[in-house]
Amino acid sequence: MKRLALFLCYLLLPLSLLAQEGTWSGKLDVGGQKLRLVFHLTQQGEGWRATMDSPDQGAKGIPVDTVEVTPLGLTLSIEALRATYAGGFMGKDNLIGTFTQQGHSFSLMLTRGEPERPKRPQEPQKPYPYREEEGSFTSRDNALELHGTLTLPQGEGRYPAIVLVTGSGTQNRDEELMDHKPFLVLADRLTRAGYAVLRYDDRGFGASVEEQQRLQYSTTDHLMLDALGAFDFLLQHVAIDPSKVGIGGHSEGGTIAVMAAAEEPRVAFIVSLAGMMTTGAELLVTQNYQLMQAQGLPEPMAAGYARALQRLYVKWQELSPEELTAEVDRLVAESVSGEQLPAPLVENLKVVAAGAQNPWLYRFVRLDPLAQVEKVADRPIWAANGTRDLQVDAEQNLGRLEALRSPHITTRRFEGMNHLLQPCSTGLTTEYGQIETTLAEEVMTALIEWLDKQ
Repeated sequence: MKRLALFLCYLLLPLSLLAQEGTWSGKLDVGGQKLRLVFHLTQQGEGWRATMDSPDQGAKGIPVDTVEVTPLGLTLSIEALRATYAGGFMGKDNLIGTFTQQGHSFSLMLTRGEPERPKRPQEPQKPYPYREEEGSFTSRDNALELHGTLTLPQGEGRYPAIVLVTGSGTQNRDEELMDHKPFLVLADRLTRAGYAVLRYDDRGFGASVEEQQRLQYSTTDHLMLDALGAFDFLLQHVAIDPSKVGIGGHSEGGTIAVMAAAEEPRVAFIVSLAGMMTTGAELLVTQNYQLMQAQGLPEPMAAGYARALQRLYVKWQELSPEELTAEVDRLVAESVSGEQLPAPLVENLKVVAAGAQNPWLYRFVRLDPLAQVEKVADRPIWAANGTRDLQVDAEQNLGRLEALRSPHITTRRFEGMNHLLQPCSTGLTTEYGQIETTLAEEVMTALIEWLDKQ
């Protein structure tokens, strides 16, 4: 009888381990802020693999380096985050344990299954009161094919139209991040108001590894050519009025809209939602300073880091990527000279300097859209920022447009709103996913009123 019991124990052991395969999720309480963490466990032979998502920070598929699963619990190690998780099974559907990152420990209970999706009351539900077409078009850059969705008002006619261009990073046509779909919401509101809208997946989105490697050298200039390819597609569509086609974008997409219009005189109007109108270097220096302040870093330290970063970016104007990455230590030492910065911030500056190897970042730091803005200042431009935007400062960017004193440029500051133009408390990125509003109705109403006057 004992031998039979022992045999059954060994038989059930692998079955119990297999039962732990799948998705586990929980909420991390970090200073009163709830951050969802999701782990995906997969058994491969006798070993295990896992990835981690942090939906509220817009991070997916973070590799887990070490995975240990036993009948009693789970241990994970994520080297890139300097983080670990160790938990014990409580029944078959719960894990109770501790998440540790860089010396800080937090209780974390994981439950089997995907986390509950936050409420997104603005997200439109089918059936829509307008037409929707899937389409493909060719970028003006080396015949690259891109895919998107065109929404059209019901009925026959030739409609005014707008291309929507996403912000930095490879995003889908809805500009989806942190469970928000800003471009889906915006396209829905604009189409209901009588405008055709084309939104498209960024180059490389959903592509094979080989295709992503081929596109890894893409810069803002290449993305501008993609936007112009979308513009060309609209000009040829039978339901579009070719004299009333504009380009709009969010964040980097707002800058791209201006650049594209400067390249293409047929662009009828430009919309910039939190778009950069300063130099890339100015934007990143201000962004780092404001984020450090908002996160509680002492003012002298935040200011010292910003000054060092500014000096480092001056070198980006003078040196090639190869020269910058070959002399990282010397360049950083010169940049921090005279500043009292702790070692982690100095190391971070070295990471920044090494980032010159990234073609997109090297070009972005050196980018100055002012010349393009001046070229299009005689065409209708609508530019909006939130006053709590910590990524693209409202005064710095809108002020540069206002200095042109063009009667064709309309600027709007939306009080208490962040970079996504959501009503917010702090403007920190950690808030984005916790806010129910995807894009403030006040912003969309103001934009439609402006468009109706053009």
